[in-house]
Parts: sequence; structure tokens; C-alpha cells
Amino acid sequence: MNLEEFFQNLNGKLLIAGIGNPLREDDSVGSYIAKSIKNKVKAVVLDCEDSPERYLGKIIEYKPDTIIFIDALDMKLEAGTLIFFDADKLEGAKTFTHNTSLKLYIDFIKKHVNASVFILGIQPESTNLGINLSKKVLETANIFIDVLIFNLNLK
Repeated sequence: MNLEEFFQNLNGKLLIAGIGNPLREDDSVGSYIAKSIKNKVKAVVLDCEDSPERYLGKIIEYKPDTIIFIDALDMKLEAGTLIFFDADKLEGAKTFTHNTSLKLYIDFIKKHVNASVFILGIQPESTNLGINLSKKVLETANIFIDVLIFNLNLK
């Protein structure tokens, strides 16, 4: 899915959930983006950090029409590569800090909410202990933050 298709698929009440461990370098990119766009876009934004299961009730209670999960995913691509895809195509991408598969969370949500669910995945360079994003991942994240703020305020 390209960027234009991604934004065309975002309809109705939108919820964005950033995921990532703030102590594992690039794994924190989902949380970084969520913190950066909170109160700047026409969407409910949750920073789930490394415990997305704690937010399942809030997500279901909000009853969004569209959900975006933002997470570092090992897709065997160049560091900083960003991809968008329908959550049904999540198989094969490795997440880093979840005790349970992101796919299980999504399946649980879909049993309770009739929502379109998308993944915004960013290829990390490093998920070692540390608090800083790598240069490539930070550049990608900052560009996409601007793109999200611009496009989500047009709707």
C-alpha cells in the first residue's frame, strides 16, 4: 500500500496507538511518534509503550472506525524503511517488546469493534538497551510525523 492509499483508507473515528519500549533504542519509535502527534491530529492518540494489552479496553470503549498501530517491525529491510499495510497481512513481521503477538491484540479488538486496522511499521537499526533512536529511524519518524499532522488535519 502506498502513502496515498494509506490516507484514503483512514475513515471515520480514528485511533492511533504507538507501541515500543522506551529503553530499547529504535523499538521506541511508535511511542515517539505517538507522543509527537498527540493533540496535533484529528484522532485519539495512545502511547502504549511496551504494554499495548493495557489499552485494549480503551480502544474497544472508543469504538473507532479506523485504528493505526505504529511499531518497530523487523521486516529485513533497510533501517528507517517505513511501510503501511492492512493488519490482516501482519504475518512474518517480527515485533520486539510485546509479550503477546500484535496479531493477537488485533484479532481481539476486531472481535469487539468493527474497525479497519492498519499497521505502520518502521524497520529498526538497533533494539539494544538505550534511549535514543538511530539517525535513520529518527529521520523517518520526524518526516512521517509532519506528514501525519498535515494529512490528518485535512480530513
